[in-house]
Amino acid sequence: MSDKIDVAVDPKSFVLATGETTEATATLRNLGQSVDQLTLSVEMLDHEWYTLPVSSVALFPNDQDNLKLILHPPKTAEVKPGSYPFRIKVVSQENRDEEAVVDLTIEIRLLPGLELAISPQSITGWKGGYNIELSNPGDTEAVLQLSASDPKGSLRYSTKPESLTVPANGRAEANLEVRLGWLSFLGGEKEFDFQVRATAPEAEQSITTDGQLVRLPFYKYFPKIQLRRIGFFAYLTRIRIPWLRRHPAISAFQATTDDRRDYKLSWSVKRATEVKLGDEEVESKGEKLLSPNQATDYILTASNKYGTASKTVTVKPITIPEARTSERIRATLSPDRLQVTAGIVSSQTTLQLQNLGDIVDKFLVEVEGVDESWYNRSASSIALMPQATDQVQISFQPPKAKGVKSRVYPFAVTVRSQTTPEDATSILAQLEVLPSVEFKLTVRPYRLTVRRKGTFRVNLANTSVSDANVRLDAVDLEEGLKFLLEDEPTVVPAWNTVEVPVVARPQRGSIIGERKRYDITVTATETAGNSQTAHCELNHHPFIGSWRTVFRLVRIILFVGIIGTLIGLLIHWGGGWRMLTGNPGTWWDQLVDKIVGAFSWFSK
Repeated sequence: MSDKIDVAVDPKSFVLATGETTEATATLRNLGQSVDQLTLSVEMLDHEWYTLPVSSVALFPNDQDNLKLILHPPKTAEVKPGSYPFRIKVVSQENRDEEAVVDLTIEIRLLPGLELAISPQSITGWKGGYNIELSNPGDTEAVLQLSASDPKGSLRYSTKPESLTVPANGRAEANLEVRLGWLSFLGGEKEFDFQVRATAPEAEQSITTDGQLVRLPFYKYFPKIQLRRIGFFAYLTRIRIPWLRRHPAISAFQATTDDRRDYKLSWSVKRATEVKLGDEEVESKGEKLLSPNQATDYILTASNKYGTASKTVTVKPITIPEARTSERIRATLSPDRLQVTAGIVSSQTTLQLQNLGDIVDKFLVEVEGVDESWYNRSASSIALMPQATDQVQISFQPPKAKGVKSRVYPFAVTVRSQTTPEDATSILAQLEVLPSVEFKLTVRPYRLTVRRKGTFRVNLANTSVSDANVRLDAVDLEEGLKFLLEDEPTVVPAWNTVEVPVVARPQRGSIIGERKRYDITVTATETAGNSQTAHCELNHHPFIGSWRTVFRLVRIILFVGIIGTLIGLLIHWGGGWRMLTGNPGTWWDQLVDKIVGAFSWFSK
């Protein structure tokens, strides 16, 4: 350990799966007698596993500062479950022999990159049947336990099977039946949200997806009874009962955002005759996109003849300071317009600093307007003698993650004096995230068995920073199906998923025909030319398998008819049914006489 450097890291051990992200804080302290620049580095760990937004800091004697370390083990086949030790080392720039180290560990619990999906997402009624699909893109099979639950225990579940083995690079399906509990059957319309969980016991990890069962008022499950409004019933309708005077209710009113720039307001109101968002009249249920420049309060007001209800939501977007200069600080940024490709190509700018004051000062370098994970600084602070100059390199590389979109992001670089914080210089700049489109195509369910037609749900998941215009096409090898598709391209917003129905109808009849399987290929093509394909299967089972079955049935009917007719004639010739049941001997003698007489007539 060093006598001039002290370093502490919190926490010292980490447990996470590949693809996850966590942070650690390193506290650096200068125990020496002079101003020193301390540089932090990570050893025994690949560069793809971590990010250091700031790797160097200038400290006065007995001064300290915090540096952030972001850990993100990559989701690759090379990363195996286990413990990975690594080390943080802090070195003095004044004396390279002065260094301090801290030993840390990362424990990886690897769960295959499984995907869990439920279809349909929501069902209306007192019970519903859902299809659960698990996809395993990994190289090893996964054994998973399926379960479902809701926060209040209002639903009952039945999963078949309860355990699934998903082969490598394959998929598996299960059926889930959800029904209302006895105590949840009565009441008005209500949405019950539940969660389906697939757990890998060996990895002690799980993945989840959400579903919904919508309960209707119990009286809607029974036939409607029409009562004429006459006499006593007409009088009852004019009676005002106090407990029926129900005020409006705001079920939900919230603002959501991915980047603290664009916000989506969504609301749902019950029993209201008038709903207003601010001064604007809106529907009882809806949403609105907003891009406020400063902290703003949005007020939703619902009213009816019994009263008024209101709710307020406050949004606080990212704010950028105005450009300003200080007589003690000279700062220039070159270039001040940058272009980057999210997750791939970075861009670097240079901040040139000069201390125009008369004393030794420490200057803090801050980047405002973009998230900390978007950039790295060569130093977060610099100590300068009077009239001295120095540089700070700032590298921008926005991650390819939800919330990052193709657009221009204004930001500011602020240089602030530690001695007098009110002295600061702010430089305005722009960061442009270049467009790129990537999407994923999935079709659910994989297999359908129908008599007339089947509907596949095509999911288009946009995993890029730009909106995607995707056109769908479906074909089968034998050209025995007709497909109903939208003519216009489907717009899939960045980091969103859109579900498009594709209806397949066999050209052969649904009453008579042979059972046949059709292999379908669904193709999604983006306007730039990128395309993906997915496969599904439709099994056509007509009511009657083939014409041979029809002919066989006709022959059987004719045979049975002829036999029945002959039996009827014989009974009639013998004297009828009463004679047969009452006096069988007489009936038999009359039948024999009839037959003998018929043969005698033919022999003449």
